[in-house]
Amino acid sequence: MNVRSFEATVSRLTLRMTNFLLDIVGQHDGGRAGFGLPAGAVYLKERQLILAGTPCDPPLFHEAMHNAAAATGADVILVHHGLHPEALNPVQFSVLVHMSREPQLLGDMILYFHPADDYWLVPSGKGPFIALEEDGLRVDFEPPFMTFHERCEGVCQAAAMIARATRATGVM
Repeated sequence: MNVRSFEATVSRLTLRMTNFLLDIVGQHDGGRAGFGLPAGAVYLKERQLILAGTPCDPPLFHEAMHNAAAATGADVILVHHGLHPEALNPVQFSVLVHMSREPQLLGDMILYFHPADDYWLVPSGKGPFIALEEDGLRVDFEPPFMTFHERCEGVCQAAAMIARATRATGVM
């Protein structure tokens, strides 16, 4: 099912954010994911990944993320984008990822971009790093950057990409 067909039940902003995430993982068709996740959540069965977006702050939908992971065995990414992503509201991610076959919920993650190493979710503080790859998520305990300056540059570049991707264009 093409994600564009979700438009009737999903805000334009959440749809733009979901499409941005789908661009990152290189897929634009998937099934609807229920399980109490926000409207417009997308289940990419062959990648064992569920993507969802909401303007609501964490921990809203964390229980639904656990329910979705238990029912499907998939990893879940929930982006909390606010009403003005990266302009007035910092975008943060909640990620439920399976490590040693056990679901682990990682919160307060932010998007990082490196031209040679693509997209990552990095913790605001300490914790594992999540690579967003075409075949799913990869957990790593080594950062995708060498210096704090490189981290800041990659986070700022990703924030600019989010702002461009979610900006309203033209008359709607």
